[in-house]
Amino acid sequence: MDYKVIVGLALGLVIGVVLGALANWGAQQQQAAPPTCPTSVDAIKKRGKLILGTSADWPPYEYVEGGQIVGIDVEIAKRIANALGVQLEIRDIKFSGLIEAVKRGEVDLVLADMAITPEREAQVLFSIPYQVDSSVVITLGSGKVASVDDLRGKAIGVQIGTVQEDWAVKTLGNSSKIVRYDKVYPYMVEALKKGDLDAIVVGGVVGRALVAKFPELRQAFSVGVRYSAAAMPLCAHDLKLVVDKVIYDMLQSGEMEKLINSWVEKWLYG
Repeated sequence: MDYKVIVGLALGLVIGVVLGALANWGAQQQQAAPPTCPTSVDAIKKRGKLILGTSADWPPYEYVEGGQIVGIDVEIAKRIANALGVQLEIRDIKFSGLIEAVKRGEVDLVLADMAITPEREAQVLFSIPYQVDSSVVITLGSGKVASVDDLRGKAIGVQIGTVQEDWAVKTLGNSSKIVRYDKVYPYMVEALKKGDLDAIVVGGVVGRALVAKFPELRQAFSVGVRYSAAAMPLCAHDLKLVVDKVIYDMLQSGEMEKLINSWVEKWLYG
């Protein structure tokens, strides 16, 4: 199955979830950010820029090309900034530090293919999801990993602070050597290619893109379902309304599917 079919099916599921989430949208519109919220729409407009936090090591969602941070999440952020009528400033932060950056008010918004989890929902406010995906286990094509049991006793690479790290810890425990990285690409990928790791666990779109770009890699199997969304401070209800509308419109118009497909292809073949 090619990328366009996979993304189309996934985004169809997202639209269903989003329509359910928007059932209470009218009630949410009555909420506004408290006057002390540093990430209110008024504060952002007065400043003249939206500050985005991301972790530029997760292609095709965010990565560095020609000295600039580019990718799917950056393009979504540009549309949100346009809706607010402000400029976009991007700050590259380790993934494990993004939630704290939001809580401290260092960034207004995080877009980093971040999955919604109960633990994160207690700390930040999430938008409606813009992507549904699985996590995948990637290994060398010559490897024999085909199931969770095959990972036991092996060296497994994960990114710090991700749902993939949580899955590895909960599923494998002490039966495997879990090696943690701040950055997935290129460091964790290169470690796998050199044989320092037996497998890595990443998001599904990222994993499939890596396999397509590097023929020596293969997808062993997938695990779980995860919904990606933008994250904001808990007080930023009025910003969430703007972000939700941008994402909803992109999903309904088909722009989100085109955007994801185009950036996958750009990173693979550009």
